[in-house]
Amino acid sequence: MTGDAAGAQAGVFKSAFVALVGRPNSGKSTLVNTVLGEPISIVTSLPQTTRTILRGIYTDNNLQLIFLDTPGIHRGKHALNKSMYARSTGVLADGGADVICHIVDLSRELGDEEDAIASLTADIPSPVCIVFNKIDLCADAGARRATFFSRYPRLASRPRISISAIDPSAKKTLLDMLLPLIGPGPRYFPGDDLTDADMRFIAAEFIRRRIIESTREEVPHAVCVEISAYRELADRHEIEAVIHVETDGQKGIVIGARGTLINKIRRQARGDIAALCGAPVSLTCHVRVTPHWRDNPRFLAQMGLLDAGE
Repeated sequence: MTGDAAGAQAGVFKSAFVALVGRPNSGKSTLVNTVLGEPISIVTSLPQTTRTILRGIYTDNNLQLIFLDTPGIHRGKHALNKSMYARSTGVLADGGADVICHIVDLSRELGDEEDAIASLTADIPSPVCIVFNKIDLCADAGARRATFFSRYPRLASRPRISISAIDPSAKKTLLDMLLPLIGPGPRYFPGDDLTDADMRFIAAEFIRRRIIESTREEVPHAVCVEISAYRELADRHEIEAVIHVETDGQKGIVIGARGTLINKIRRQARGDIAALCGAPVSLTCHVRVTPHWRDNPRFLAQMGLLDAGE
C-alpha cells in the first residue's frame, strides 16, 4: 500500500520524522534520493561524505515523511568527526525522530561500528526498523541477516526489509514498512518541498561531491566548500564559492596543472546545480588554504558544522 492509498483510507493527514542511521557508506543518502526522486543528498564512494543532518521531505496526498539523513556513525580524530558523531547519536538520544531506520550494509562484515549502533537502537523507545541494504552486492543475504540477528538478538523482533537503495522499487518497500508506524500529524512543509536546505547549502554540497570524485587519499576529507555569494537573477543564478583545504599541497591538487582540475570541477558542479534549480548558472571557485580547519571550532561553527555547545 502506498502512502497515498493509506492516507486516503485513514481520512486524516499523517506525518513523521524518520531518522536514517548507520555506518558510513551504508546507503542512507542513496535511499533518501531514491524515495524523493531527486539527488538532494550527495552520494560518493567516500565514507563520511555526509557531514550534517539533511532533511529530505516526501509528501503524498495525505502523508508527509521528513527523512533525516545523518552522518555515518564513526569515531574520528578531528573535531569535525566528533561533531558528526554527536549529531547522529543525538537524533537517537533526544527523541528528535518518530521512527528510526537502522541501515545495515549487507555487503560488509559486522564490526565495532555496527555493535555501537545496534546498542543504541536496541534501547530506543521509538519504533526501530531494520533496513538491510545492498542485497545486490551480497550473494548470501539470508545468512548475513541471520548473523545480524544472532549477534543483536534484541533487534530480532523489529520490522525489517531487504533492499538495494539504488533500485526504484526500494521506495515502495520502505514506505510499506513505515506506514503502519505513522500516526496523524501536521503538514510540516509545503507539499512541493523536497528539502528544507537552501540552495547555498546544496550548491556547496554539489561542488564538494565533484571534488571528492576528482581527488583521492586525504584531499576529499580535508575539503570544505563555502558559498560566499549566491544571487538569483531573472535569467540566471550567480554563485561564488571558496574551497577550503588545509595545506598548500592539497590546494595544488585541487587546482591541477594549469587549472585543469578546478575548471573541470567547476563545469561539472555548475551543470549539477543548473539541473536542480532549473536555470542557467555561473559559478566561480577560489581555493584557499585554511590550516587545520577540521579542528577549528570557530570555523566549523561558521560553516554550520558545529552546533552551539558542542
